[in-house]
Amino acid sequence: MAADRCPRGICDGFIDLVNSPESWSGNHLGWQHDATWDDLIAAAESGCRPCEVFSEAASCFPPQPFYVSFLCQPAKVWAEGGQSTFTGAFHLSIVSQKIIKLFKSDDGSLCNWPLPPLPQNKRDLSLDGKVTIANSWLRACRESHFDCNAYPEGVNEDTTNLPKRVLDVSPPGEHGELRLYETSKGAKGRYIALSHRWGQTQPLTTTKKAIGNWRQTIPWADVPQAFRDAITVTRKLGIRYLWIDSLCIVQDDPQDWAEQAPEMCSIYSNALLTISATRCDEGCTDTLFPDFQRTVTVAGDPSITVAVRAEGPHVSSSTHYPLLQRAWVFQERLLSRRVLHFGYDELNWECMEKAWCECDPNTAYAVLPHLKSPRSRNPTSKLAPNSPTPAHHEMWRKMIYWYTQQQLTFSTDRGPAILGLAKEHMTLTRPKDSTYLSGLWSDSLVGDLAWEVVAVVVVGPSKNNSTAELRLPGPTWSWTTVAGAICMWPLHWVDSPTTEVLDILQSPSFPATSARSVSVADLGSSRGCITLRGRALKGTSTNNLSSIPPNAVRDRKKFYGAWFEASFEVAPGTFGFASDYPPPSLSGGNFAVPEAETVMWLHLGSNPVDGSNPSNRPLEEIGLVLRCVDEKLELYERVGVGGFKKGGWDGQGEVVVLKLV
Repeated sequence: MAADRCPRGICDGFIDLVNSPESWSGNHLGWQHDATWDDLIAAAESGCRPCEVFSEAASCFPPQPFYVSFLCQPAKVWAEGGQSTFTGAFHLSIVSQKIIKLFKSDDGSLCNWPLPPLPQNKRDLSLDGKVTIANSWLRACRESHFDCNAYPEGVNEDTTNLPKRVLDVSPPGEHGELRLYETSKGAKGRYIALSHRWGQTQPLTTTKKAIGNWRQTIPWADVPQAFRDAITVTRKLGIRYLWIDSLCIVQDDPQDWAEQAPEMCSIYSNALLTISATRCDEGCTDTLFPDFQRTVTVAGDPSITVAVRAEGPHVSSSTHYPLLQRAWVFQERLLSRRVLHFGYDELNWECMEKAWCECDPNTAYAVLPHLKSPRSRNPTSKLAPNSPTPAHHEMWRKMIYWYTQQQLTFSTDRGPAILGLAKEHMTLTRPKDSTYLSGLWSDSLVGDLAWEVVAVVVVGPSKNNSTAELRLPGPTWSWTTVAGAICMWPLHWVDSPTTEVLDILQSPSFPATSARSVSVADLGSSRGCITLRGRALKGTSTNNLSSIPPNAVRDRKKFYGAWFEASFEVAPGTFGFASDYPPPSLSGGNFAVPEAETVMWLHLGSNPVDGSNPSNRPLEEIGLVLRCVDEKLELYERVGVGGFKKGGWDGQGEVVVLKLV
């Protein structure tokens, strides 16, 4: 290769290594350079041969990155005793959303770059090979995993109820036709579910207009590639039925959607397997079986021919997979007995007991290390049902914290997208007379009211609105109405609650939901009313956003919510509280609480300082910050949460009865 310098200076370090590999000691990183994609393309168009190879290699595996990083490390041969010998070759990687590695091509071309030979791929890239691996994992799970095969008494995988609609995928016709099958009530059988990414680009859907035709046949030509691959895998695993939400729920029928959303719990938990299109973009136009090995040749110079192989990030690194950052998928992943991920370049398996991957079948990675499934990935689930413990309460709080960081296409899905997990949670851990109240629970309601917005998340539009919303419809005491990441304070931080719940009264379109079921009406957005009695203080808001308590528990560098202040007559200075609303920078310059507005602080309870307070958080009197919206009817709405430090409040104020809406 010519020793010309790179016109943009991108690959000069690599050129030096190629020209004199013997000078490399092999003791540290050989060459690294960060460049934008435009820089790389410009260098290639200017005649730089290495940059042309790099850009062609990266183009083999879209999407193209904005930034590209190049790493060049010495290829070594390791001997006993930990000694290594430099082979004179270099491992060259292009790092973007995935890692693209360059090797000597296996066709004997005369590339003079010091690259190592193409190693044998441990992963089977063929369709049949992938199905064989998936089948072996499924068989091992069905034969030896007790938790994964636990069903209610008298039920097994062959006698579970089929969803209202499924795709009948067998036997395939000449062109692979399938049809939408509407099951009879009580129909039973095995089926597979598909988890995929929705977005502004909609996949193939069932509508009121199309459902009649879909019952007869769904044209194979209309089916997106990822759906086709999921159908093929389902057939090869010997399963007749496949459930895909976009096709098995009538998307333009609000009643049908409202009936099916609460059934997500049973749909995913009863599925024999959930296929996750983890690597696919929205619209599911990508294949589940991509080709991750190519050959690249510089135009007009066959002496520069290299083999290119892409290695995507592991499924355990969810930040690299948009699908794993979706709120609906968060629920689907936790509810499913078994999940088969189709990642960038390998299969990954998750079930109640194990996690496997192709890259190292003997090494299990952590499945959602921050959270365990409410069914059997947590030791607390071994306890008797309907006997709540502190561990059960904290499990729900952890779920809310991670769930509210996930993304939604429609802001109005914030409540519905967790109904399946709520239904499972209350079946396993809540007392029989408990009530699910828009993300909170009647048996721990006072403590559940102590939640805080810890990061603002601008969610998508509602289904009836084209603009993003920062506060969602519904009762202000519920975190489901806030477009942000939520931290529900540990229940023991509201030790010995002083506020009493007198009544829970909700409008007919939003009734309190029995802990034995989640009804269609729970998807409503009308306000609910909670009548509370407790000791309260009146104060005045000051709209000072600059006073962030330096001793706050959270890392304020990661906190994006507004911090307002109010003054109360019982303590000198001001009282800081975390607002439920975003700062003016995200709300068109408007303050959620106007200057000098009267606010009320309602005491909920005290945070103890003892062994139950692992953070050693100082004693704090915790309460809600409210404002009156109808003085005659004594209606108040929540605007934030905050507390007095030790000695800042000594029981002053008056006992009030108010309605929180």
